Amino acid sequence: MENVSLIRWHSMFMGVALLAAARSKDARKRNGACVVSPDNKIAGVGYNGLPRGCCDDDPAYWSDDDSDPLHSRHSYIVHAEVNAILNCVVLPLTGFTIYATQFPCPKCVQSIIQVGIRRVIYLEKKPHQARVNEASLKMLNDAGVAVESLADVEPDSAQWSTELASFIASSTSGVAPQ
Repeated sequence: MENVSLIRWHSMFMGVALLAAARSKDARKRNGACVVSPDNKIAGVGYNGLPRGCCDDDPAYWSDDDSDPLHSRHSYIVHAEVNAILNCVVLPLTGFTIYATQFPCPKCVQSIIQVGIRRVIYLEKKPHQARVNEASLKMLNDAGVAVESLADVEPDSAQWSTELASFIASSTSGVAPQ
């Protein structure tokens, strides 16, 4: 039998999160997440988007006036991490890992901790969100949840994932979502 080069687990799971992100209709930032069991089985996948039944064509859902909750997309969007958790077919997720394209916000971290996820691996971290990231990190540390950058865990997988993200972005630019 010939040796076949296999994709690394970290690359595969972050790749799934990146592909899920490509389904997001959020023009500002498309995020994805993938929940994985300790034995490397995908339990749930999600992206940032509106709750079921809410019309993507309604401009009110995509407004960016954060001073008015009625006209702020942040009032409506379900984050990728929460969607991935809600899409899981099993609970609790004790000992599972979540791969996220973006460092999780405090609300997502609350859900991550509550369902028993023990490890977070992220691709990017918004530097301008330093205080928000610190709040997330405080909860993760206090709850004993490991949080790591993919670049620190496996640099080759981070590089591969970054290249995949660029490919997806170039392949989906100007394509109308279905």
